[in-house]
Amino acid sequence: MSLGLILLLILIGFLIGLSKTAIGGIGMVNAALLATIMPAKESTGVLLVLLIVGDFFAIGVYKKHVEWKMLQKLIWPVIAGVIVGAYFLSHSSDESLKKTIGWIVLLLVVFYPISQRLQRQDIDISLKYPKPLRIVLGYMAGFMSMVANSGGPPMSIYLLMRRNSVMNFLGNTAWFFFVINVFKVPFTLGLGLLDFQSFQYIFPALPAVPVGAILGRKLVNKIDLELFQKITLVTAVAAGLNLIIS
Repeated sequence: MSLGLILLLILIGFLIGLSKTAIGGIGMVNAALLATIMPAKESTGVLLVLLIVGDFFAIGVYKKHVEWKMLQKLIWPVIAGVIVGAYFLSHSSDESLKKTIGWIVLLLVVFYPISQRLQRQDIDISLKYPKPLRIVLGYMAGFMSMVANSGGPPMSIYLLMRRNSVMNFLGNTAWFFFVINVFKVPFTLGLGLLDFQSFQYIFPALPAVPVGAILGRKLVNKIDLELFQKITLVTAVAAGLNLIIS
């Protein structure tokens, strides 16, 4: 494994930690980056392990801010999305999955600023259509999470439409993805997306996850989030396009 690859894996681990405690939008870059340096299917298994490590830090920070009744109502649409995603993975090639991840990343780039705009507006669509909204966005979050570990934006849009407080938003997001990521482990193992060879990619990135999580928590109020989010979106677009056209 080259020094350049090791450094890239360390960066990915750092960004995963940062996305879990501070800037969620950068999470979409990791799936695209990993899929460019290793087989696309195996990349989803490696990323899942790193995400679960990051989840532990997130729920440690926001463990008291969770609405279990709300999350329980989301579980069946999300499970359906995960199962369909697992079926899709079992019938896709590395090449088709790489392009799928690329398109999902581009879709998430569109979703992310929408979720940010909803956060600043008085949205009441969740009161008018609570069940359809829960089913559609829950299913999308489950499917995207299983296929590309990128279910954040659909979940963010759902929580923002419910007008969650900032702490409840962070707490619900942290616990939601911890539970879903653990639920995905048997599917990932059953599909052969995670094996002993995967750990050569996991080990270099693993120590950087807590570093990113800790720094993210300390720096979240000190950095220019708007500029950072714009850079993240541009980077994600470039990474997504690279997967589609490569």
